[in-house]
Amino acid sequence: MPNEIDKVASPALPLAPETYDRSFMDQNSNVLRLFFNRFVGSVNTLLSTDVGGKVLYAPYGVFYSTVDQTASAADTGYAVSFDTTRANSAVSVASNSRLTVVNPGVYHLKTTLQLESTNSATKAVSVWLKKNGVDVTYSSHDYTISGNGKKDIANWNGSVALVADDYVEVFWATDDTNVKLDAHVAASPSPAVASASVAMTFISNV
Repeated sequence: MPNEIDKVASPALPLAPETYDRSFMDQNSNVLRLFFNRFVGSVNTLLSTDVGGKVLYAPYGVFYSTVDQTASAADTGYAVSFDTTRANSAVSVASNSRLTVVNPGVYHLKTTLQLESTNSATKAVSVWLKKNGVDVTYSSHDYTISGNGKKDIANWNGSVALVADDYVEVFWATDDTNVKLDAHVAASPSPAVASASVAMTFISNV
């Protein structure tokens, strides 16, 4: 498995002779040298953020949007944008929508979209994932919403395998433009509402 940390076994030290022996000391030193070289290598791998250390320094990103997002045309896919970073490590947003990773691995995404219907008609909304600009097969989730001023939540949860510099995007589409991803300011006693939010976390080596 790539990025797996080598296990270190106890050194097999030779039995010491009754009297000093230069060749024995050399052999003993070589065994210890091999052991400590492997041990130091494993520790360095464990603490490296580029390899095994990502298990300790787990990459993650939490992002959200503070603005409304609309669909200009029906039955057309739009990338969900995220304009604010709550917290992140080795995961970032590029071009407002591309969730980009530094380390290869399997990542879990949890996305929440705040839908608002602006007329009484029933509307279909789809949410799915793209990886490097290509639709992820069987990643679409379908929702319906109706009622003027009606609000609802669309969630997308799933995992995807990525290599370094891969990116994923959350896309949405609707059959009626009278629905939007709604953001609004704080209203006592609750804080402001994001139109979209996403949490992306590393869960495993590939």
